[in-house]
Amino acid sequence: MIFIKNNKKIKNNLKNIIHSYKTIIYISFLINIILLVFTYNVITNNKIYSFSGEDDFVKISEGMIVINNDINLINGNNIKYINSVDYDIKSYKIGYYLMDDNKLIEIVSTSEELATPIKLSDIIDNFTPLNVVEKNSSNIYFTNYKKKLIDKGLYLVIEAKTETDENIFNKIKLNITKISKY
Repeated sequence: MIFIKNNKKIKNNLKNIIHSYKTIIYISFLINIILLVFTYNVITNNKIYSFSGEDDFVKISEGMIVINNDINLINGNNIKYINSVDYDIKSYKIGYYLMDDNKLIEIVSTSEELATPIKLSDIIDNFTPLNVVEKNSSNIYFTNYKKKLIDKGLYLVIEAKTETDENIFNKIKLNITKISKY
């Protein structure tokens, strides 16, 4: 009997709490706080950068990096060889890198050992495999560590070995501009 009275008392108290205007206000306030935090997170995690640069060997224009909650991408294949001297190469490695305390951290690169020598200008002018699109959850190319380094600098690095075993190493610091507001 006491249990039934206590049970009814608890039910009545719950009904009073649920039907109270204060409860509705508190719940609405909590929902608004959660939505504001979620919206702020979505806005601040959307970063868009453009990059370009040149040196004595190559010119890069119209590159873009996008990092957000859905995808991460780098697109920077508008590369043009501008040096007057050309080299016959037998191997190469080209990639985009970030800098951390004078150490290059690779985002993406491609390399190849060639069966017959090819002009460096032909490889660079016809180059396309540095575009990367990945889901934000993948963390293959764009780990959290690498995302934090983007503001410190982006580099295009070209390494090649000529037909006469001469090493070519070219590191180009790219001008990176943050386009997104946050």
